[in-house]
Amino acid sequence: MQTMGERPPDDRLGQDDSEVRAAIRFALAGAVAGIGFVIVAALWISTCGPAAVDTAACGPPQRTLLAMGGPAILFAAGLWAFVRTYRVWRDRGTWWGWHGAGWFLLTLMVLALSMAVPPMVGPVMAV
Repeated sequence: MQTMGERPPDDRLGQDDSEVRAAIRFALAGAVAGIGFVIVAALWISTCGPAAVDTAACGPPQRTLLAMGGPAILFAAGLWAFVRTYRVWRDRGTWWGWHGAGWFLLTLMVLALSMAVPPMVGPVMAV
């Protein structure tokens, strides 16, 4: 039985853990990939004008796919982080870093959906 102030034997709080570092690296890489895709897609779509001849990005299906690419990357990365959370938890590792990475990536996905998709797809859907 543990006394007051004594930590449980499986408590690793304050110890250096490679799982937490891996989760942070994964979250940053996923965020850079997803937001980078959104930025490149926005720059590509910005070349479309009223008399645009760039058929590679100016049609409604192309604009929609370009707008949804970044959120799709963030969603897939978030789901993978939650899968990793379960696997690390099952193996009795430090799972909370992966859990936080999953929620961070899904939050970025919602932000990308709400802030980036309407300006990219909006003019196409209004016509």
